[in-house]
Amino acid sequence: MKNKTSHRAPGLKASIAGLFLLMLAGALGAAIEPPNLGDEKDSLKKAEWKVIDVLIDTYGATDWSQVTDHLESYPDDAGNPNVMVIPLSLGNAYLNRYEATGNVSDYEQALQYFELVAGKHELWGKRWLTPAVVHYLAVSVNRVRRDCEDYTRLPGVPRKRIKVLWKKVLRILKLEADFRLTVDLPYAPYVSCFTGDTKAEENAWEATLFAAAASFLPEDPEAPAWDEKARLLAYNAITRPSDPPDKSGTKTCTVGEDLTLSNHGLSPNPYYAGATLFLLTQGALTYRLTDRPIPEEFTHNIQEFYTKYTSYLSGDLSWLVPSDPEGDATLFPLLFDSKLEREAVKQKAIRGYLWKRTAPVQVMSTGSELWEAIQNSKVVLYYLMSSYLWRFPSPAPCYEVRFRMPEDGQVQ
Repeated sequence: MKNKTSHRAPGLKASIAGLFLLMLAGALGAAIEPPNLGDEKDSLKKAEWKVIDVLIDTYGATDWSQVTDHLESYPDDAGNPNVMVIPLSLGNAYLNRYEATGNVSDYEQALQYFELVAGKHELWGKRWLTPAVVHYLAVSVNRVRRDCEDYTRLPGVPRKRIKVLWKKVLRILKLEADFRLTVDLPYAPYVSCFTGDTKAEENAWEATLFAAAASFLPEDPEAPAWDEKARLLAYNAITRPSDPPDKSGTKTCTVGEDLTLSNHGLSPNPYYAGATLFLLTQGALTYRLTDRPIPEEFTHNIQEFYTKYTSYLSGDLSWLVPSDPEGDATLFPLLFDSKLEREAVKQKAIRGYLWKRTAPVQVMSTGSELWEAIQNSKVVLYYLMSSYLWRFPSPAPCYEVRFRMPEDGQVQ
Protein backbone atom coordinates (compact mmCIF):
# COMPACT_ATOMS: atom_id res chain seq x y z
CA MET A 1 0.00 0.00 0.00
CA LYS A 2 1.04 3.53 -0.48
CA ASN A 3 2.70 5.17 2.51
CA LYS A 4 0.46 7.82 4.01
CA THR A 5 1.75 9.78 6.98
CA SER A 6 -0.51 11.37 9.56
CA HIS A 7 0.01 15.11 9.91
CA ARG A 8 0.13 14.58 13.67
CA ALA A 9 2.05 11.32 13.94
CA PRO A 10 4.85 10.57 11.44
CA GLY A 11 4.76 6.94 12.51
CA LEU A 12 1.28 6.32 11.12
CA LYS A 13 2.34 5.67 7.54
CA ALA A 14 -0.08 3.57 5.58
CA SER A 15 1.12 0.32 4.21
CA ILE A 16 -0.90 -2.83 4.26
CA ALA A 17 1.14 -5.00 2.06
CA GLY A 18 3.10 -8.05 2.14
CA LEU A 19 3.72 -11.04 0.17
CA PHE A 20 2.38 -14.28 -0.74
CA LEU A 21 0.19 -15.98 -2.99
CA LEU A 22 -2.40 -18.03 -4.63
CA MET A 23 -2.12 -21.14 -6.67
CA LEU A 24 -4.25 -22.05 -9.67
CA ALA A 25 -5.43 -25.61 -9.12
CA GLY A 26 -6.09 -26.16 -12.79
CA ALA A 27 -7.84 -23.74 -15.08
CA LEU A 28 -8.46 -20.09 -14.41
CA GLY A 29 -11.02 -19.73 -11.66
CA ALA A 30 -10.37 -23.12 -10.09
CA ALA A 31 -10.43 -23.37 -6.30
CA ILE A 32 -7.20 -22.45 -4.56
CA GLU A 33 -5.91 -25.31 -2.49
CA PRO A 34 -2.58 -25.60 -0.64
CA PRO A 35 -0.47 -28.69 -1.38
CA ASN A 36 -0.68 -31.59 1.05
CA LEU A 37 2.18 -31.48 3.55
CA GLY A 38 1.54 -34.91 5.02
CA ASP A 39 3.43 -35.55 8.26
CA GLU A 40 5.12 -32.15 8.08
CA LYS A 41 1.88 -30.25 8.63
CA ASP A 42 2.04 -30.37 12.44
CA SER A 43 5.64 -29.13 12.51
CA LEU A 44 4.69 -26.25 10.23
CA LYS A 45 1.83 -25.29 12.54
CA LYS A 46 4.09 -25.25 15.59
CA ALA A 47 6.70 -23.19 13.74
CA GLU A 48 4.08 -20.63 12.74
CA TRP A 49 2.89 -20.48 16.36
CA LYS A 50 6.47 -19.63 17.29
CA VAL A 51 6.73 -16.90 14.65
CA ILE A 52 3.41 -15.27 15.54
CA ASP A 53 4.13 -15.52 19.26
CA VAL A 54 7.01 -13.07 18.80
CA LEU A 55 4.40 -10.30 18.73
CA ILE A 56 3.28 -11.13 22.29
CA ASP A 57 6.88 -11.31 23.48
CA THR A 58 7.44 -7.81 22.09
CA TYR A 59 4.15 -6.05 22.89
CA GLY A 60 2.24 -8.27 25.30
CA ALA A 61 3.13 -6.07 28.31
CA THR A 62 3.25 -2.72 26.51
CA ASP A 63 1.52 0.38 27.88
CA TRP A 64 -0.55 1.70 24.94
CA SER A 65 -2.05 4.72 26.71
CA GLN A 66 -0.24 7.30 24.55
CA VAL A 67 -1.55 5.61 21.41
CA THR A 68 -5.12 5.35 22.66
CA ASP A 69 -5.03 8.99 23.75
CA HIS A 70 -3.86 9.97 20.27
CA LEU A 71 -6.65 7.98 18.63
CA GLU A 72 -9.27 9.61 20.82
CA SER A 73 -7.78 13.08 20.24
CA TYR A 74 -7.62 12.65 16.44
CA PRO A 75 -10.55 10.38 15.56
CA ASP A 76 -10.46 11.40 11.88
CA ASP A 77 -6.78 10.64 11.32
CA ALA A 78 -6.33 8.78 8.04
CA GLY A 79 -3.68 6.54 9.62
CA ASN A 80 -5.88 5.17 12.40
CA PRO A 81 -6.87 1.97 10.57
CA ASN A 82 -3.20 0.98 10.47
CA VAL A 83 -3.07 1.09 14.26
CA MET A 84 -5.98 -1.38 14.48
CA VAL A 85 -3.80 -4.05 12.89
CA ILE A 86 -1.87 -4.21 16.18
CA PRO A 87 -4.70 -5.39 18.48
CA LEU A 88 -6.08 -7.66 15.76
CA SER A 89 -2.70 -9.36 15.36
CA LEU A 90 -2.19 -9.59 19.11
CA GLY A 91 -5.64 -11.14 19.44
CA ASN A 92 -4.80 -13.77 16.84
CA ALA A 93 -1.48 -14.46 18.54
CA TYR A 94 -3.30 -15.10 21.82
CA LEU A 95 -5.79 -17.35 20.00
CA ASN A 96 -2.86 -19.38 18.72
CA ARG A 97 -1.59 -19.67 22.29
CA TYR A 98 -5.00 -20.90 23.38
CA GLU A 99 -4.99 -23.50 20.60
CA ALA A 100 -1.55 -24.66 21.74
CA THR A 101 -2.10 -24.74 25.52
CA GLY A 102 -5.81 -24.41 26.30
CA ASN A 103 -5.05 -21.55 28.71
CA VAL A 104 -8.34 -19.70 29.24
CA SER A 105 -6.60 -16.40 29.95
CA ASP A 106 -5.16 -16.41 26.43
CA TYR A 107 -8.63 -16.80 24.95
CA GLU A 108 -9.89 -13.95 27.15
CA GLN A 109 -7.04 -11.71 25.98
CA ALA A 110 -7.87 -12.44 22.34
CA LEU A 111 -11.53 -11.65 22.87
CA GLN A 112 -10.72 -8.34 24.58
CA TYR A 113 -8.53 -7.22 21.67
CA PHE A 114 -11.23 -8.04 19.13
CA GLU A 115 -13.88 -6.30 21.23
CA LEU A 116 -11.66 -3.22 21.43
CA VAL A 117 -11.40 -2.90 17.64
CA ALA A 118 -15.09 -3.61 17.04
CA GLY A 119 -16.08 -1.14 19.75
CA LYS A 120 -14.00 1.73 18.31
CA HIS A 121 -15.18 1.66 14.70
CA GLU A 122 -15.78 5.42 14.73
CA LEU A 123 -12.01 5.96 15.15
CA TRP A 124 -10.96 4.02 12.05
CA GLY A 125 -13.95 3.44 9.79
CA LYS A 126 -14.84 4.80 6.33
CA ARG A 127 -11.43 5.93 5.17
CA TRP A 128 -8.76 4.94 2.68
CA LEU A 129 -7.12 2.14 4.68
CA THR A 130 -10.26 0.70 6.23
CA PRO A 131 -11.27 -2.13 3.82
CA ALA A 132 -8.53 -4.67 4.53
CA VAL A 133 -8.79 -3.96 8.28
CA VAL A 134 -12.53 -4.71 8.23
CA HIS A 135 -11.74 -7.99 6.50
CA TYR A 136 -9.10 -8.78 9.13
CA LEU A 137 -11.58 -8.06 11.94
CA ALA A 138 -14.25 -10.30 10.38
CA VAL A 139 -11.89 -13.23 9.82
CA SER A 140 -10.42 -12.83 13.32
CA VAL A 141 -13.76 -12.88 15.12
CA ASN A 142 -14.90 -15.73 12.91
CA ARG A 143 -12.08 -17.76 14.49
CA VAL A 144 -13.64 -17.49 17.96
CA ARG A 145 -16.96 -18.87 16.73
CA ARG A 146 -15.47 -22.27 16.00
CA ASP A 147 -15.98 -24.62 18.94
CA CYS A 148 -18.89 -23.45 21.03
CA GLU A 149 -19.04 -26.56 23.21
CA ASP A 150 -15.58 -25.79 24.53
CA TYR A 151 -15.97 -22.03 24.67
CA THR A 152 -19.29 -22.05 26.48
CA ARG A 153 -17.54 -23.95 29.26
CA LEU A 154 -14.88 -21.26 29.61
CA PRO A 155 -15.27 -19.25 32.82
CA GLY A 156 -16.40 -15.72 32.04
CA VAL A 157 -16.84 -16.37 28.32
CA PRO A 158 -20.54 -17.01 27.75
CA ARG A 159 -21.75 -17.92 24.30
CA LYS A 160 -23.86 -14.74 24.27
CA ARG A 161 -20.74 -12.58 24.51
CA ILE A 162 -19.33 -14.09 21.32
CA LYS A 163 -22.68 -13.71 19.53
CA VAL A 164 -22.87 -10.02 20.51
CA LEU A 165 -19.36 -9.43 19.20
CA TRP A 166 -20.06 -11.24 15.92
CA LYS A 167 -23.26 -9.24 15.35
CA LYS A 168 -21.30 -6.02 15.90
CA VAL A 169 -18.70 -7.15 13.37
CA LEU A 170 -21.41 -7.94 10.83
CA ARG A 171 -22.92 -4.48 11.32
CA ILE A 172 -19.53 -2.91 10.64
CA LEU A 173 -19.03 -5.13 7.62
CA LYS A 174 -22.37 -4.13 6.15
CA LEU A 175 -21.92 -0.43 6.86
CA GLU A 176 -18.50 -0.39 5.24
CA ALA A 177 -19.51 -2.46 2.21
CA ASP A 178 -22.57 -0.29 1.56
CA PHE A 179 -20.43 2.83 1.97
CA ARG A 180 -17.77 1.56 -0.45
CA LEU A 181 -20.46 0.95 -3.08
CA THR A 182 -20.85 4.74 -3.21
CA VAL A 183 -17.12 5.29 -3.86
CA ASP A 184 -15.82 5.62 -7.43
CA LEU A 185 -13.98 2.33 -7.90
CA PRO A 186 -11.68 1.02 -9.33
CA TYR A 187 -9.18 3.68 -8.39
CA ALA A 188 -8.24 6.50 -10.75
CA PRO A 189 -6.24 6.90 -12.84
CA TYR A 190 -7.42 3.74 -14.52
CA VAL A 191 -4.16 3.56 -16.47
CA SER A 192 -1.55 3.56 -13.70
CA CYS A 193 0.89 1.01 -15.15
CA PHE A 194 3.29 3.68 -16.46
CA THR A 195 3.02 6.28 -13.69
CA GLY A 196 5.31 4.72 -11.08
CA ASP A 197 2.29 4.73 -8.74
CA THR A 198 0.23 1.66 -9.57
CA LYS A 199 -3.30 1.28 -8.27
CA ALA A 200 -2.94 -2.50 -8.20
CA GLU A 201 -2.91 -2.98 -4.43
CA GLU A 202 -5.62 -0.36 -3.85
CA ASN A 203 -8.02 -2.27 -6.10
CA ALA A 204 -7.01 -5.51 -4.39
CA TRP A 205 -7.63 -4.25 -0.85
CA GLU A 206 -11.05 -2.92 -1.82
CA ALA A 207 -11.85 -6.38 -3.16
CA THR A 208 -11.09 -7.88 0.27
CA LEU A 209 -13.90 -5.94 1.93
CA PHE A 210 -16.53 -6.82 -0.65
CA ALA A 211 -15.44 -10.46 -0.60
CA ALA A 212 -15.85 -10.60 3.19
CA ALA A 213 -19.27 -8.93 3.07
CA ALA A 214 -20.54 -11.24 0.33
CA SER A 215 -19.17 -14.32 2.14
CA PHE A 216 -20.25 -13.59 5.72
CA LEU A 217 -23.58 -11.88 4.87
CA PRO A 218 -24.83 -13.98 1.92
CA GLU A 219 -28.53 -13.37 2.68
CA ASP A 220 -28.25 -9.57 2.71
CA PRO A 221 -30.10 -7.88 -0.19
CA GLU A 222 -26.85 -6.17 -1.20
CA ALA A 223 -24.81 -9.39 -1.24
CA PRO A 224 -25.01 -9.84 -5.03
CA ALA A 225 -23.79 -6.27 -5.55
CA TRP A 226 -20.93 -6.79 -3.08
CA ASP A 227 -19.94 -10.02 -4.76
CA GLU A 228 -19.97 -8.42 -8.20
CA LYS A 229 -17.87 -5.50 -6.96
CA ALA A 230 -15.38 -7.89 -5.37
CA ARG A 231 -15.00 -9.68 -8.70
CA LEU A 232 -14.55 -6.47 -10.70
CA LEU A 233 -11.95 -5.07 -8.33
CA ALA A 234 -10.06 -8.37 -8.11
CA TYR A 235 -9.93 -8.50 -11.91
CA ASN A 236 -8.62 -4.92 -12.02
CA ALA A 237 -5.85 -5.59 -9.49
CA ILE A 238 -3.45 -7.08 -12.05
CA THR A 239 -4.19 -5.77 -15.56
CA ARG A 240 -1.86 -5.37 -18.51
CA PRO A 241 -2.24 -2.87 -21.36
CA SER A 242 -3.48 -5.67 -23.62
CA ASP A 243 -6.08 -7.05 -21.19
CA PRO A 244 -9.75 -6.50 -22.08
CA PRO A 245 -11.99 -4.24 -19.97
CA ASP A 246 -13.77 -5.72 -16.98
CA LYS A 247 -17.38 -6.86 -17.21
CA SER A 248 -18.62 -3.34 -16.55
CA GLY A 249 -16.64 -2.02 -19.52
CA THR A 250 -13.93 -0.28 -17.45
CA LYS A 251 -10.42 -0.62 -18.89
CA THR A 252 -7.56 -0.48 -16.40
CA CYS A 253 -3.83 -1.07 -16.55
CA THR A 254 -1.83 -1.63 -13.34
CA VAL A 255 1.23 -3.55 -14.59
CA GLY A 256 3.35 -3.48 -17.72
CA GLU A 257 2.83 -5.88 -20.59
CA ASP A 258 5.65 -7.97 -19.10
CA LEU A 259 3.83 -7.84 -15.71
CA THR A 260 6.32 -5.48 -14.09
CA LEU A 261 4.66 -3.57 -11.24
CA SER A 262 6.04 -0.11 -10.48
CA ASN A 263 5.45 1.79 -7.25
CA HIS A 264 7.21 4.42 -5.14
CA GLY A 265 9.26 5.23 -8.22
CA LEU A 266 10.78 1.73 -8.35
CA SER A 267 10.25 -0.52 -11.36
CA PRO A 268 9.87 -3.25 -10.30
CA ASN A 269 8.96 -2.88 -6.64
CA PRO A 270 8.90 -6.42 -5.17
CA TYR A 271 7.21 -5.39 -1.92
CA TYR A 272 4.16 -4.03 -3.71
CA ALA A 273 4.08 -6.88 -6.17
CA GLY A 274 3.81 -9.09 -3.11
CA ALA A 275 1.27 -6.73 -1.58
CA THR A 276 -1.09 -7.15 -4.51
CA LEU A 277 -0.75 -10.93 -4.42
CA PHE A 278 -1.25 -11.00 -0.67
CA LEU A 279 -4.37 -8.82 -0.73
CA LEU A 280 -6.00 -10.93 -3.44
CA THR A 281 -5.30 -13.96 -1.28
CA GLN A 282 -6.72 -12.23 1.77
CA GLY A 283 -9.96 -11.61 -0.10
CA ALA A 284 -10.08 -15.14 -1.51
CA LEU A 285 -9.71 -16.62 1.97
CA THR A 286 -13.21 -15.57 3.02
CA TYR A 287 -14.71 -17.65 0.19
CA ARG A 288 -12.64 -20.61 1.39
CA LEU A 289 -13.71 -20.14 5.02
CA THR A 290 -17.39 -20.07 4.06
CA ASP A 291 -17.15 -23.07 1.69
CA ARG A 292 -17.84 -21.01 -1.41
CA PRO A 293 -15.99 -21.27 -4.73
CA ILE A 294 -13.34 -18.62 -5.22
CA PRO A 295 -14.33 -16.40 -8.16
CA GLU A 296 -12.07 -16.71 -11.19
CA GLU A 297 -11.44 -12.95 -11.11
CA PHE A 298 -9.30 -13.49 -7.99
CA THR A 299 -6.94 -15.58 -10.13
CA HIS A 300 -6.77 -13.15 -13.06
CA ASN A 301 -3.13 -13.01 -14.23
CA ILE A 302 -2.06 -14.53 -10.88
CA GLN A 303 -0.02 -17.41 -12.29
CA GLU A 304 2.02 -15.23 -14.62
CA PHE A 305 2.37 -12.42 -12.08
CA TYR A 306 3.64 -14.79 -9.40
CA THR A 307 6.18 -16.19 -11.86
CA LYS A 308 7.36 -12.64 -12.50
CA TYR A 309 7.66 -12.08 -8.76
CA THR A 310 9.80 -15.18 -8.24
CA SER A 311 12.33 -13.76 -10.69
CA TYR A 312 13.13 -11.19 -7.97
CA LEU A 313 13.98 -13.87 -5.37
CA SER A 314 17.41 -15.29 -4.57
CA GLY A 315 18.06 -18.74 -3.21
CA ASP A 316 18.26 -17.40 0.36
CA LEU A 317 14.82 -15.73 -0.03
CA SER A 318 16.17 -12.20 -0.26
CA TRP A 319 15.03 -9.83 -3.02
CA LEU A 320 17.45 -9.29 -5.89
CA VAL A 321 16.16 -5.78 -6.66
CA PRO A 322 15.64 -2.71 -4.46
CA SER A 323 12.32 -2.37 -2.67
CA ASP A 324 10.46 0.35 -0.80
CA PRO A 325 9.69 -0.55 1.96
CA GLU A 326 12.64 -2.89 2.43
CA GLY A 327 12.21 -6.53 3.31
CA ASP A 328 12.71 -10.03 1.95
CA ALA A 329 10.70 -13.11 1.09
CA THR A 330 10.96 -14.60 4.59
CA LEU A 331 8.23 -12.14 5.57
CA PHE A 332 5.71 -14.07 3.53
CA PRO A 333 5.23 -17.86 3.47
CA LEU A 334 3.84 -18.99 0.10
CA LEU A 335 1.40 -21.83 0.64
CA PHE A 336 1.26 -23.02 -2.96
CA ASP A 337 5.01 -23.68 -2.90
CA SER A 338 5.34 -25.92 0.13
CA LYS A 339 9.13 -26.03 0.00
CA LEU A 340 9.41 -22.25 -0.04
CA GLU A 341 6.69 -21.96 2.59
CA ARG A 342 8.45 -24.31 4.99
CA GLU A 343 11.79 -22.60 4.47
CA ALA A 344 10.36 -19.11 5.03
CA VAL A 345 8.62 -20.20 8.24
CA LYS A 346 11.73 -22.06 9.42
CA GLN A 347 13.99 -19.06 8.86
CA LYS A 348 11.57 -16.66 10.51
CA ALA A 349 11.18 -18.94 13.55
CA ILE A 350 14.95 -19.27 13.94
CA ARG A 351 15.58 -15.55 13.57
CA GLY A 352 13.01 -14.78 16.21
CA TYR A 353 11.82 -11.44 14.87
CA LEU A 354 9.06 -10.27 12.56
CA TRP A 355 9.72 -7.08 10.58
CA LYS A 356 13.06 -6.22 12.17
CA ARG A 357 14.75 -6.93 15.49
CA THR A 358 12.63 -5.18 18.12
CA ALA A 359 13.21 -5.27 21.86
CA PRO A 360 10.16 -5.56 24.16
CA VAL A 361 8.48 -2.16 24.39
CA GLN A 362 7.38 -0.96 27.81
CA VAL A 363 5.62 2.29 26.79
CA MET A 364 4.52 2.88 23.20
CA SER A 365 4.88 6.36 21.70
CA THR A 366 3.21 7.62 18.51
CA GLY A 367 6.44 7.96 16.54
CA SER A 368 8.79 5.50 14.85
CA GLU A 369 8.23 2.80 17.50
CA LEU A 370 4.54 2.72 16.60
CA TRP A 371 5.36 2.39 12.91
CA GLU A 372 7.57 -0.62 13.74
CA ALA A 373 4.75 -2.11 15.82
CA ILE A 374 2.39 -1.71 12.86
CA GLN A 375 4.86 -3.40 10.52
CA ASN A 376 5.54 -6.22 12.99
CA SER A 377 1.80 -6.73 13.36
CA LYS A 378 1.36 -6.84 9.60
CA VAL A 379 3.81 -9.72 9.38
CA VAL A 380 1.46 -11.66 11.65
CA LEU A 381 -1.36 -10.69 9.28
CA TYR A 382 0.67 -11.97 6.31
CA TYR A 383 1.36 -15.31 7.98
CA LEU A 384 -2.26 -15.78 9.00
CA MET A 385 -3.83 -14.90 5.65
CA SER A 386 -1.23 -16.38 3.30
CA SER A 387 -0.55 -19.65 5.09
CA TYR A 388 -1.91 -20.39 8.56
CA LEU A 389 -5.67 -20.02 8.05
CA TRP A 390 -5.52 -21.77 4.69
CA ARG A 391 -3.84 -24.78 6.22
CA PHE A 392 -5.46 -24.68 9.67
CA PRO A 393 -8.92 -23.14 9.25
CA SER A 394 -11.18 -23.03 12.25
CA PRO A 395 -14.03 -25.56 12.35
CA ALA A 396 -17.43 -24.38 11.16
CA PRO A 397 -19.38 -22.21 13.62
CA CYS A 398 -21.81 -24.13 15.84
CA TYR A 399 -24.46 -21.44 15.59
CA GLU A 400 -25.56 -18.80 13.12
CA VAL A 401 -26.24 -15.15 13.79
CA ARG A 402 -29.12 -13.82 11.71
CA PHE A 403 -28.23 -10.22 11.04
CA ARG A 404 -30.48 -7.28 10.34
CA MET A 405 -29.35 -3.66 10.16
CA PRO A 406 -31.00 -1.50 12.87
CA GLU A 407 -33.44 1.04 11.50
CA ASP A 408 -31.22 3.91 12.64
CA GLY A 409 -28.29 2.47 10.70
CA GLN A 410 -25.93 2.83 13.64
CA VAL A 411 -23.31 0.35 14.72
CA GLN A 412 -24.09 -0.65 18.30
